[in-house]
Amino acid sequence: MEEFLLNNPSPVLRIEKEGVILYANRAGKLLLEAWGSGVGEKISEKIRETVWKVALKKKPRFMELEAGEKTYSATFIPSSDGKYITLQALDVTSSKKAEKKLYSIDRYHESLVRIAELALKTPSLRTLMDKSLIVIAATLDVEYCKILKLLPDDDFLFETGIGWKIEDIGRVIKKDAASTAGYTVLSKNPLLIDELNKKGSIEGMGLKGYQGIRAGISVLIGTVEKPYGVLAVHSTKKEKFTKEEAYFLNAVAFLILLNIERDRIEGTLRDKIHFLEMLLDAIPAPVFYTDKERVYRGCNELFARMILGSSKENVTGRSTDEISEGIHPEPGNAFRRVDRQLLQRGGSQVYESKVMCSDGIIRQFLFNKAVYRNLNGTVEGLVGVMLDITGRKRTEENLVKSEERYRLAAEQTGQLIYEFDLQDGHGEWAGAVTELTGYSYNEMQDFTYYDWLDHIHPEERRRVQQEFKKCWNTGEKFNEEFRFQRKDGTYFFVENKGVYLRDEDGCVCKVLGVMKDITEIKISSEKLKESEELYRSFLQNFKGISFKMDRDFNTLFLEGAVEEITGYIEEDFTTGRTSLYELIDPDDRKILDVSWEKMNCFPNSIMEHEYRLRRKDGTVRWVHELIHNICDDSGEAEFIQGYVYDITQKKKAEETLAKVEAIGMREIHHRIKNNLQIVSSLLSLQADKFKDKEVIDAFQESENRVISMSIIHEELHKSEDTTNIDFAAYLRKLTSELLYSYRIGNEKVRFFLDVDHVFLGIDTAIPLGIIINELFSNSLKYAFSKGTEGEIRISLYRQPVPCSLPSWNQKADSGVYSSFTLVYSDNGGSFPESINFKSPETLGLQLVNALVEQLDGTIALEKGRKTKFTIRFDDKGLSGKS
Repeated sequence: MEEFLLNNPSPVLRIEKEGVILYANRAGKLLLEAWGSGVGEKISEKIRETVWKVALKKKPRFMELEAGEKTYSATFIPSSDGKYITLQALDVTSSKKAEKKLYSIDRYHESLVRIAELALKTPSLRTLMDKSLIVIAATLDVEYCKILKLLPDDDFLFETGIGWKIEDIGRVIKKDAASTAGYTVLSKNPLLIDELNKKGSIEGMGLKGYQGIRAGISVLIGTVEKPYGVLAVHSTKKEKFTKEEAYFLNAVAFLILLNIERDRIEGTLRDKIHFLEMLLDAIPAPVFYTDKERVYRGCNELFARMILGSSKENVTGRSTDEISEGIHPEPGNAFRRVDRQLLQRGGSQVYESKVMCSDGIIRQFLFNKAVYRNLNGTVEGLVGVMLDITGRKRTEENLVKSEERYRLAAEQTGQLIYEFDLQDGHGEWAGAVTELTGYSYNEMQDFTYYDWLDHIHPEERRRVQQEFKKCWNTGEKFNEEFRFQRKDGTYFFVENKGVYLRDEDGCVCKVLGVMKDITEIKISSEKLKESEELYRSFLQNFKGISFKMDRDFNTLFLEGAVEEITGYIEEDFTTGRTSLYELIDPDDRKILDVSWEKMNCFPNSIMEHEYRLRRKDGTVRWVHELIHNICDDSGEAEFIQGYVYDITQKKKAEETLAKVEAIGMREIHHRIKNNLQIVSSLLSLQADKFKDKEVIDAFQESENRVISMSIIHEELHKSEDTTNIDFAAYLRKLTSELLYSYRIGNEKVRFFLDVDHVFLGIDTAIPLGIIINELFSNSLKYAFSKGTEGEIRISLYRQPVPCSLPSWNQKADSGVYSSFTLVYSDNGGSFPESINFKSPETLGLQLVNALVEQLDGTIALEKGRKTKFTIRFDDKGLSGKS
């Protein structure tokens, strides 16, 4: 084992509880060298404090230690007797460096998120660039950032920047002067720039007054094949930019490029919108779209003329209810009902309805309505297509003509539209095919009706097929939810709506339907159910009060057993008629005052305490409170939340238990005292049967030792405190008993007692009482001749705490640590030189040495005209009295 410790690559130290290093393996000695210590010396004060606490409490402790450039994770393990601790250290320097690097990466990620948010909220590309440069400068701690736009003639335009002079922005920089920017455009990698002023790179661009710049880095915005320009940063402090910083700039450049492309796309989109409006007018079917308020935002000419007998200019901006007044009541009600359902649930819906057209003819139409969303996924309104199915041939013609419109609607709403010819099983797909299934458009066209069924999850396939069979027979529309398999084998949830179509003979010939991805809705629904269930369970089982307060500790919200605990209702607190603070016992308010002050100083802090609360009826309840300071992203306190629950019964039980324990302890001490007195009497009776003086003396000494212990238990039985004894009172009684025991021939021996008013724990008082008994008996028997005068002195006092001890060790009255000195002396002559005090042959002195060692104390003997014993010891069982 010793060889294992010695060769262990991790430092292992053994440290005595006072801080002296007892042992170190090879790795441990290297650690000590870094600290400037060695075996046999004391460890540093900070570690010494931890060693003392671990040895005292006998509980392991963990902490990080620095040694030079290394960082260690140290474990302090106490020995079973608390005399020393073992320190085991593990080198975690590399992991700490990795944490630091991860912190930097997290900071870059946060900045990228901020820039991405700006890109979503900022309509102006120039404003986005300016704000992005501010974020870059703050993240990389640089003074200069700029964007140079590449012009068609390979010159550069100083498009925008921060830190630069205003007159430099907008400057055209010739390609020969902008060599570093040109290299960046031609290179795929970031270009690091050192010693800029020596090379004249800044001056060469015509940018004057930037002599303090020491380093820089530039990255390409765009691609080598299609560059937009260069993003560059410069610093007066940095010597070199890191690889991670280059990655960060590349990511920012990519985000800027996305928004540049967005601007280009929006311009293209406006052209396409114009084209689509022309396309809508060219579609031979009524088409319209409305917003969420059911106001028409557009339609084609056919819808306006055929359905409403107006122009599309007059339709746009008008309410559907206003226009539907001229429509037959039956389709008008159907419009409103379906629109409400779609706007609430999303998706699309196909239904048939009769409509009286502007020419007075009632026609049968197949309505296909679907919600449309913006880029953020928010529902903006409804788009509808009306197919005249008055005649079957007309219906088929309109379906063919509207196929492209279906495809466009599906792509915009992220849906799949399918149609299967059930005669040959061949199918056609449109919409977001690849995005949802992973198959290409051409691959999906090879899907037959049976391939489609095979891609339904096996656990749900039978149920879905039964529903399809029912709709096949009844002609009802089907609407099912199931999991559909992607190309990679994974599944996603779909909402599948459709209808089986029949030919002129009434036979089912085709199936037409729409599949919509509802995976996120399913997951969100499950999470919501779990959250609601947890919250419901918590409220049912929580018998306390949860609350929320503002930064000034005014009550905003209360819920739970408010009336049961306080006697007041929730409204009393939320309206300000009373407050929790007013109900707190005045003696306990200082606890909350201190906690609230700390919470104001430390963001996101958590405080926990117990106090008394006076109810409305005047009764007092003990409560336990935990409060949490909630802060925003900037670290400012937003509000305070927490909970309070009743612990009155727990407090009463603790008080009752303490009283019972005290009564029990006093009864125990009383019985021990009685038993010891019986033993003393038995020893006295037994001694009377002997005539040998040595035997009689031995019995008397044993009897005195029993009496010394009996007196201690007698004092504890009478005391309120059953664990600590008033040692001054004990000594007075003990010495009185001893003087009485050895009274013959010792009447002229005087006794002086000088003892501080101290209390000692029973584990210290018993051995110390026996020590005094032995020394006192020894003096009365051997130090004084019969009839001679003399004196015996006993003094006990608390040791002064050395100034060198740390503050945590100076606890003479705290119950954790207290040191004492006992001085016993008599003037009955010199201590015999023939007796070796440390290795005596007499039982009495052997017992004295053994008991001093039991107290972890020291004993010293001074010989001369007086015999003087000095004993120093600690009372580890002291519970706080002095």
